[in-house]
This record gives sequence, structure tokens and C-alpha cells, in this order.
Amino acid sequence: MIPALDVRTLAGLARACIVELLDEGRRVIASVPEGRRIACVPLEVADGQTLTLAIGDDILVHCGEGEDVGVVLGRIGPSRAPVPDPVSVDTPDELVLEAKHSLTLRVGDGSITIREDGKILIKGKDLVSHARRLNRIRGGAVQIN
Repeated sequence: MIPALDVRTLAGLARACIVELLDEGRRVIASVPEGRRIACVPLEVADGQTLTLAIGDDILVHCGEGEDVGVVLGRIGPSRAPVPDPVSVDTPDELVLEAKHSLTLRVGDGSITIREDGKILIKGKDLVSHARRLNRIRGGAVQIN
């Protein structure tokens, strides 16, 4: 375990523990080693997002001498925030994708294109067809090779 930092010796840096979340985590109340509580604002991370914090998380805070509000510089170790359940999505009975001229599904070198004239193009390095029952090829004319 990392020992607690003394605010006076490290220019306002201290290890603290979150005891209360305010404004949906945009502000927190942290308990610093000498037992006092200070209000803190989390430092923004990439793209304006804030760090996910939970009550009981150990954090590194900076609070200048005489200042009323500290800044959470980061979390020490994993968060105690509950991990959300994966989002369950209801699968529809039917899904319709519609386009005026063509619709293409593409992954890497493979693609399926459906054109407005009714032509369907399937392209790939290899094409594999499996059927548990009958695998039928029908058409006005069928050309193989």
C-alpha cells in the first residue's frame, strides 16, 4: 500500500478518499489524511470527459494553501464504481434496410452489393455455402465456370 502524502511537504498534493459524490460526480468531497474534508473538482480527461469516480476510491488531489476547492488529479488503483450490465438490445423480428440505388455491406476484401436493377453481387476471396438440408441453385440459366 502506498503511504499517505503530507499536504504540507509536497506542495499541496495529498492522497485522499472520496466520501461523497455531488452533481453526478462533477464534484466530490474527499477526506485527506489529517481528517479534514475538502471539496474537489475532477480534472478533465480526453475529449472533455471526466474520470469515473465512486465513494471509497483513493485519489490524488491538489489543494493549494488557503484554497477551498481541490483538484482531483487522478484515481489510485481501480474504481469501486459498479460495472454496468451490458446493454441488452431486443432483436426485431424483421429488419429492413432500404436504399434508392444500391446497398453494400463491406468487410475487408468481401462485399455484398444489392443494386436497384435487382442484381446482387457477392465478392470475396472464397465463397462458402453450407446447408443443413437442400442447397438449391435456381435461375433462368445457371453457369458454373
